[in-house]
Amino acid sequence: MSDTALTVLVPVDVSSEERPDPDLLDLLRPARIVLVGWYPVPDQVTPEQMRDEYESDAVERIEDVAADFPAETDVETLVVFTPDRSTTIDRVADDYHAAVVVVPRDVRPVERVLVPIRGDANIDRILAVVGTLLEESEATVTLFHAVPSGDEDVSVGRTLLDGAVDHLVDAGVAADRVDTAVVESESPADDIIDAAANHDVLVIGETEPSLIEHILGDVPTRVVQNVDRPVLVVRNTDSSDSE
Repeated sequence: MSDTALTVLVPVDVSSEERPDPDLLDLLRPARIVLVGWYPVPDQVTPEQMRDEYESDAVERIEDVAADFPAETDVETLVVFTPDRSTTIDRVADDYHAAVVVVPRDVRPVERVLVPIRGDANIDRILAVVGTLLEESEATVTLFHAVPSGDEDVSVGRTLLDGAVDHLVDAGVAADRVDTAVVESESPADDIIDAAANHDVLVIGETEPSLIEHILGDVPTRVVQNVDRPVLVVRNTDSSDSE
């Protein structure tokens, strides 16, 4: 595991039977996990009332989910009662300095990871996350760059991805595990969604320093809402770090 632990927040609705897929948990094994059991609070009652009635069940449920992680995984559990899931998850991610928030969905064995890359300030953080997660996985990764038609020369995208490959290789990922794809696109979001169908997990960076309502920028928002694979959202904390 890396000297500096990668912290990943995994939210689970403990009022339901929801639980992350074991294959996803295996991919997350190198990270420090903050497993947040959130319990929805209806408008007509207070979080305190719900906690008094359901806390023991919620704690038992989240500890049961924690037991699904590989034995060597560093897992910390937390239970919250909230009427506003998005705001609460965002706050907990800040409190625990989480670099990644997981959008859990069913997954087959994780063999191929898709990483859309844009030319933004979050690229180093995204690649650091991918490099850490691949430490104990045999999965391959596809670095994907969609060039909006007329916006830039395709060669610029290839140069961007070549640099990203070098970053992963320097982090210890074998070059033969990294593929690249650059496409000219009328709709980058649609092309990413199509590419995700041939991969098992998607790693994508947010545009704004908030996860509220998936505020990730136009393209990432559409992708998160329309893929049926687990999504690892790499947070952009530059703004909050500088405050």
